[in-house]
Amino acid sequence: MLKIINYSPIDYRIWIMGERAREGCNIKRMGLLNENEKKLWEEAMPYIDKRDDAGQAELVSYFTIELMKFFHAIREVVLPAAMLHDVGFYGIDPRDWKNLVRKGKTNGELARRPHQNRGILLVGKLFERVGYPFEEKYQMEVAEIIGDHDTRKLPTSESGRVMRAADLLWRVTYPCIETYHSGKSVESLIEISEKNSLEMRHPYSLNDIAKNMGRIELVNSLFWKFKKKSFGALSEKYGPELEKIRKMYDD
Repeated sequence: MLKIINYSPIDYRIWIMGERAREGCNIKRMGLLNENEKKLWEEAMPYIDKRDDAGQAELVSYFTIELMKFFHAIREVVLPAAMLHDVGFYGIDPRDWKNLVRKGKTNGELARRPHQNRGILLVGKLFERVGYPFEEKYQMEVAEIIGDHDTRKLPTSESGRVMRAADLLWRVTYPCIETYHSGKSVESLIEISEKNSLEMRHPYSLNDIAKNMGRIELVNSLFWKFKKKSFGALSEKYGPELEKIRKMYDD
């Protein structure tokens, strides 16, 4: 059993969702972005969350910042990579992606490689406009991370591993569940989340800290969605996490 880490889950009572989340309003309100990062986010706004998944970039960025507390990632690399990792979905029909999700065909080169390639091009243009990250070596590493963050054919840096983990943690959040799996039961959502995030095998497997965060956030999402109706399905495998979430919302 994983020991629960000192991690404060998302409080959905105050976490803003929907279109405003696409602006990064929560992490800006929390003071988690510096001025250069805010400027980059504003420049990237036309390209962020283009699969009708408002808040995805913000949540991946949030988890990245949380994981940076435990790993030696370079902020000037990992946070721009998190913010911009999926801008290559700009221009696609979001219904096409949701159809792939419904059919379980989102993995593999055909589904994943195109947005990574387009993302590298767009990110280069954004960096040129904003002038951030300042160092060219950081810009190159961001491009390398974005260019392989889903397909994972190449080794990556500590910053890349953090960003990849944060991206998988998005899949256990309430906004992700509502976007792609809203009509499913507690039991089905546990199974989907374990298959698509928490229990994935190498090269997609989460390290213990990220998995710990993911378990907490999955319980958080299901508790928020189903309230007491989630207790039965969660208590056996996620008892400590459920107790943590119940205590948070009782306070």
